Amino acid sequence: MSLAPLYTTDFVALRDTDTVSDATAQMLRHRVTDLPVVDGAGKLVGLFKLDRVFASLLPKAALIGYGMPDLNFLGGTLEDLRQHMHAVEHEQVASFIVQPHSVRPDSSPLEVVLLLYRGANSVPVVDEHDKLVGMVSARDLLTALHQDN
Repeated sequence: MSLAPLYTTDFVALRDTDTVSDATAQMLRHRVTDLPVVDGAGKLVGLFKLDRVFASLLPKAALIGYGMPDLNFLGGTLEDLRQHMHAVEHEQVASFIVQPHSVRPDSSPLEVVLLLYRGANSVPVVDEHDKLVGMVSARDLLTALHQDN
């Protein structure tokens, strides 16, 4: 079965040379938390994930092992976080990407369900040359599951 009914070909993609500022502006505009990153040829490089940006705002001790269960003792403010965010906004998105599992247009829908179940917010769809051809989000899947035949 084809994944064509599940994935969208109208998606926003970042270039590997874009900045964190560019990426977060696109995330806000399109209300997403993951964006695919492609090179000049349109090949998937990775996913820019908002949780990686958030991790850069945390103290390093909070990221080791299970981290620290409570950071209230640090007393950080929203203004402190804004300053940390401004410090990373000029960095390229390449520093914040993860290597996602991707699927092909002819993959089983169950493969998408499995990846979403394992924590992906969206799944890139690539062709045989690893060129990004679409994205499947959890919302796309839920919409397809609620449609009548």
